[in-house]
Amino acid sequence: MIFEGIARRYNDLKIGQKLILIFLVISVIPITLLQIYNFARTQNNMTKQIDEIIYNDLIGISERTNLSMETYTNLLYQIYVDDDIISQIEILFNGTETRKASARSAIRGKLKQYTSTIEDVRCISLVCSNGESVIYDFNTDSAVHNLWDKFSDMRITPPVQGAKNSPGMVITPSMKFSENGKTTYYFHISKRMFDFDHLDKGSIATVIMSVDEKALKRICNNESVKSTGINFILDDESRVVSYPDSVYVASIVSDMDAFIRQSGFLSDSGNIATIVYEDKSTSWKFVSAYDVDEVLQDLRASQRIMIFISLIILITVVIIINYTIRNLNRSVRSIVNGMQKVQNGNLKERISVHSEDEFGVISNNFNLMTERVENLLSEVSEAKDRQKDAEIKALEAQINPHFLYNTLDSINWMAIEKGENEISKALSNLGLILRHSVSRVDAKTTVGVEKDFLNRYLELQSIRFENAFLFNVVVSQETEKMQLHKLLIQPFVENAIIHGFEGIEEGGEITVHIDMSEKGDYLQISIGDNGKGMPADLLEKMNNREYVLSKENDSKEGLGLRNAFSRLVMYYGDRAHWTINSVKDIGTEITLYIPADSCIV
Repeated sequence: MIFEGIARRYNDLKIGQKLILIFLVISVIPITLLQIYNFARTQNNMTKQIDEIIYNDLIGISERTNLSMETYTNLLYQIYVDDDIISQIEILFNGTETRKASARSAIRGKLKQYTSTIEDVRCISLVCSNGESVIYDFNTDSAVHNLWDKFSDMRITPPVQGAKNSPGMVITPSMKFSENGKTTYYFHISKRMFDFDHLDKGSIATVIMSVDEKALKRICNNESVKSTGINFILDDESRVVSYPDSVYVASIVSDMDAFIRQSGFLSDSGNIATIVYEDKSTSWKFVSAYDVDEVLQDLRASQRIMIFISLIILITVVIIINYTIRNLNRSVRSIVNGMQKVQNGNLKERISVHSEDEFGVISNNFNLMTERVENLLSEVSEAKDRQKDAEIKALEAQINPHFLYNTLDSINWMAIEKGENEISKALSNLGLILRHSVSRVDAKTTVGVEKDFLNRYLELQSIRFENAFLFNVVVSQETEKMQLHKLLIQPFVENAIIHGFEGIEEGGEITVHIDMSEKGDYLQISIGDNGKGMPADLLEKMNNREYVLSKENDSKEGLGLRNAFSRLVMYYGDRAHWTINSVKDIGTEITLYIPADSCIV
C-alpha cells in the first residue's frame, strides 16, 4: 500500500517535477559518492604517476651521466694508449734529470691538448709507479701549482689506490678541495697504464682525470633548484657524489629523510617522498626527493573547486530544467526534419533554432556542414579542371630541356662545320654539364663521372675567365667506382673561382684530389687553390660546425659555403665533416670527409 501511494503521487507530478526528482535521487547522491571515491583514487594515481615519472627521469639522468662518463673515459683511453706519452714515461724512469724535465714538459703539452677538447675537466694527472707525477691543471696552467698541491706523493691519493687493484677504469666519488680559501669538489676517473711492448713490467703509471662536480649537478637539473623537489647522487657507500648545495658533497647519508630536511631545500614539516634508481654500470644511486604536500596542493585545491562547481551546477540545473523541457521537443523536431530533407538531397535546407544552447550549436554546425559540403562539391569540380591544366603545363615544361639540348647540339655541329673546334668543345661541355645539372640534384653518380663533370666545368670556367687559372682533378683508382651525390663538389670549386681568384687575372691554380683517408674509413675530397685566402674570422666560423649548421643563423656571410656544408651533412649525417685551412695571399684548402660505407656501390 505504501509503494502504491508513492507511485500514485509520483504519477501525478508534472514532467518537469519528475525530471527534477529523478535528477536529485538518481544523479546527486551517486555523483557525490563517486566524487569522493574519485578524489581519493585520483590522488593515489597521481602520486603513483609522479613516482613513475620521477623514476623514469632518474633513469634518463643516469643515462645522461653514463654518456658523459663515456666521453671522459674515451678521452682517458686515448691517453692510455698514446705511444708518445708511454715513451716519455719511460724517460721518467730511466732518463737523466735534463731528459726527465723535457719529458715532463712534453707530457704536459700532450695533456693540455687532451684537456682542451672537453668541458668540466679540471686536470689530468699521470702518476708513475716510482713516485714521479706529471699534472696539467687547466685552471692554473702551471707546472708547479695544481689541484693536488697538498699531496707530496700522488701514489697515496684515493684515485691511484682505487685503480691499484682494478683492471678497468675506476670512478672515485667527489672529493673536497680547498684552494685560496674557496672549497671546490671534483670526482675522478683513473686507470692503470701499461707499456704494451713490455707488459711483463706491469703497470708503469696511473692516469687520473679530475672532473668538476658541477657537471653532475647540471645533469641532475639542479642548477635552479625548485622548492618542491631535488635530485642528487650517492655512491654505493651512501656518500654524496653530487648535491644541489655542494657543501653536502662527500657527506655520508645514514638517514635519507633527516639529511634532506637538514639541507633545507624541502619543507621541514612536509611529507617527503624519495625515489631511488641504482645504476649498475657506475654503482651510483640516483635519488629524487619531493614534498608530497606541495606537489598535491594544486590537486587538492582543484578538488575543492570541483565540489563547489558541482553544487552550483546542480542548483542551476534544477532551476533551468523546467524551461529546458518546454523547448526540447520543438528543437528536436526542427533538427530531425532538417536532417531528413538534407538526406533526401536538398543541400539548400537550413535548420532554424533560435537559441544558443546545444541544440542551437547543433543546428548552426549542421547548417555550416551542409554549406561546406555544397562548396566542396563545387571545389572538387573546379579542382578536376585545374588538374587537367596542370598536367598539360607539365607536359609543356618537359619539352624545354630537350629543346635546349637539341639546340645546343645543332649549334655544336654548325661550329664543327665552320672549323671552330674550341667553340664546339665548349658547347659540348656546356651541353653535358646542363644535362648533368638539370636531372635530379639529389641523385647519386660515380666519382669517375663526377671527375669528368668537374673537368668540363672547370674548362668552361677557365674559358670564361680568359685562362686566368689552371686546374687539375686527380682521382685515385680505388675511388673511381664509388658513389656520391652529384654536384656535391661543384659549389666548393665555384667558391674557389669566384672568391679565391677575385681580382686575380693570371697564375691561378685549382687542384681537386679525391682519395681514401689514411685509415680507409672516409672518402677524402680536397679542393685547394692558390688564391687570396679566407679572412681569419670567416675561417674560424666556417670551421665551427655548430655555427655552419645553425638553423637560426641568418647571416649572409659565407652563405654559399654554409649551404654546401649543410647539404653534405643532410646527405651523409653527423659522421660527415670537413676542415678548412687558409692563409692570406697563399690560398685555401677545403677537405671533405664522407663515410666510406655511404659511398660503396
